[in-house]
Amino acid sequence: MIKGNSNEKIMIIVCSSIIFIVLITFIVFVNWQHIFGANRPLANAKAIYQLEFKDKEIAETSNVDNTILYIVPKGHLDTYIKTMNKKGYKLSEKDIDYNRLVFQKGNNFTEISYNRFVRKYTMIESPFLKEV
Repeated sequence: MIKGNSNEKIMIIVCSSIIFIVLITFIVFVNWQHIFGANRPLANAKAIYQLEFKDKEIAETSNVDNTILYIVPKGHLDTYIKTMNKKGYKLSEKDIDYNRLVFQKGNNFTEISYNRFVRKYTMIESPFLKEV
């Protein structure tokens, strides 16, 4: 047991806690791409905050390649489809097996893929930069 007064014990606990936090932060910083993959955790947290607390229907985020991505609540792809309709794109195919939406604008077809993101959300990989 550590001998000494209570101030010394508190200082040892505080110093140990600080060292532990710095060590964990360093490990996450060095391995962040292995831990989070191509996702940006702060950008995704901001998007989820907008969905949950700001009552937005769709939120914008990005990955490490600066590709614009959109997050919607799980099962609410209609929000994205309605937004695309407003931009002049018409949904021509919804392929649930391969997680893709095909839109048509004039004679051009655009394929959009989507994936499950965490438990409650869907991440849409849209090629449109700031258009939606």
